[in-house]
Amino acid sequence: MKTRNRLQGLALAAVLVLGGQLIAAKAQAVTKVACVGASTTSGDGSTAGHHFPDELGRSLGAAFQVKNFGVSGTTVLRKGDDPYWPHLPAAVAYQADIGIFWFGGNDAKPQNWTTHKNEFVGDYEDMLHMFQALPTHPRLFVFKSMVIHDVEGIPKTVLEMEVFPKIEQIAADTHSIIINYHDAFITHPEYFPDGVHPNNAGTVAIGKFVADIIVAALSAAPDAGASDGAVATDASDAAGLPATDAGSDGSSTEVSAPASGSGGSGTGGSGAGGAGTGGASSSGNSGTGGTPGAPGASSGSSGCALAAGSAPPSSAYWLLALPMMFVVAARRRRR
Repeated sequence: MKTRNRLQGLALAAVLVLGGQLIAAKAQAVTKVACVGASTTSGDGSTAGHHFPDELGRSLGAAFQVKNFGVSGTTVLRKGDDPYWPHLPAAVAYQADIGIFWFGGNDAKPQNWTTHKNEFVGDYEDMLHMFQALPTHPRLFVFKSMVIHDVEGIPKTVLEMEVFPKIEQIAADTHSIIINYHDAFITHPEYFPDGVHPNNAGTVAIGKFVADIIVAALSAAPDAGASDGAVATDASDAAGLPATDAGSDGSSTEVSAPASGSGGSGTGGSGAGGAGTGGASSSGNSGTGGTPGAPGASSGSSGCALAAGSAPPSSAYWLLALPMMFVVAARRRRR
């Protein structure tokens, strides 16, 4: 009897230990997000703790870990006047599940673009391929940058007419999702006192906008991409959600802006466990003069965590179940 009680006690102890380990492992399985870019990523224009990656992390919630790898003044061009490349190893070593890239403004400056514009696509794609080669196989999101007017040496026309088409090509080539930040915020100069860098109110709005895009992309069906490799460019889609998912067919998705209404209280990506539809409708799609609507950032976050593979391996469940089965059998024999 004493031996049997001792065995039962050991089995119960094993159950408690294994159960605690499983709970801890599940709690630690967050989706890692790397924000890579220049001054708008690093935080010029906003105060400490309120930079774009900070606000993105708040909008995404506890299931995500967002890290700021932005370096002010840098270019994606290797031969630009201040290349980002020396800073890249730290961002790659983070081994993110999601990569967000925000370049183009500094690259458009005459001293960079005039001589090296034909290298922009190759350099940018090389950077993205470095992340795609990671064991985490991160989902990649690429910003269309924005300036309100010619500012800090960035010609607005060059950015919009020459840089943007190359970004669309890059997104298509690398299966990335375009974040149409330009169309979302070009009509909101109140967020950009210097014409290019968002203030604290701006980073809050941008964080919500990008969070909704991430939630929708992770919740979307994996085969939802367009089959022709084209970029979706429906700027009238006020929901601000991807029309397609950047699937294995090489297609990319351009995420359109919420209209300038003060709403943005849509249902968002409601897919628990990654099965949601991405919240295709939003109440923030109309009106004028308000802040950009940011549809439902929070309702799909649980689906994102599961889609990122946070569930413990099934073998661990067997390790937990076997001692419990032993205890039950022993109690039945004693009865």
